Amino acid sequence: MMFEHVIRNPFDMKPVFNPCENPKFNANETDLEIQNQKLIELNSLGDNIWFETEVAQKEKLVEKTAASLGLFNQHDNYQLFTECDDVKQLGMVIEDDVVIMHKGKLEACFVAFPSSWNAGEKVGKSLAELHEPIADNEALLRASDGIMRAMTSGQSYHRYTWGISSLDGYSNHPLYEKPDFDSLDDLTFRVEHERTATVIKDTTAVFLIHVDTYPLKEVLRTDFGLIKESIDSMSESVLQYKNLVKIKRLMNEYILST
Repeated sequence: MMFEHVIRNPFDMKPVFNPCENPKFNANETDLEIQNQKLIELNSLGDNIWFETEVAQKEKLVEKTAASLGLFNQHDNYQLFTECDDVKQLGMVIEDDVVIMHKGKLEACFVAFPSSWNAGEKVGKSLAELHEPIADNEALLRASDGIMRAMTSGQSYHRYTWGISSLDGYSNHPLYEKPDFDSLDDLTFRVEHERTATVIKDTTAVFLIHVDTYPLKEVLRTDFGLIKESIDSMSESVLQYKNLVKIKRLMNEYILST
């Protein structure tokens, strides 16, 4: 199995984060394919993937975030990234999407590859408000204040989430219509690696999201049982929220046909 570190069984919506090293980036090492795809999303969706509030600008939150992520460090004789004027620059120069929380509110973000949410609609929201639309969200809502305290504690944390989509790109933006499908072979397995980093202790933190995609048919060769067990353990509301109702039926039909 390849994705034991990603798929928890039985499935639940509890936000299980584990400590990790503080994320650091070198702009010289950014994957150009991902960078180009981010540019396509920015040109296509505009302010539906980013915003930066007056508070963020006044407090220079993006510049402070870039500094905390090591982007201004001298990596070699040719330093690619020496200043950061806005969140679009920061979002374009690293592979991860960027969400900056300040005093408990979302003050800036660049999210080119979202999992069915529109960054442009989330200005100034708290973590609890951001989690409000999520199915079976009781544990998330209870944990929101604790997550914010942990994010700004100086320790970094990470977790993995996963989904299955009929869109084949990195982005699952709600403005993109999802094609209908009749086969598991037409689908994409999507993994998000989410990491946190403190920018200003007890005040400001960045939430980083790195997206990888795989043809589902390849993932099912190694992890069919793991994924099916997880889907079978989901509530109806989670199946609806994660668009897995039809996928669950197709997986059951596949078993019956073999």
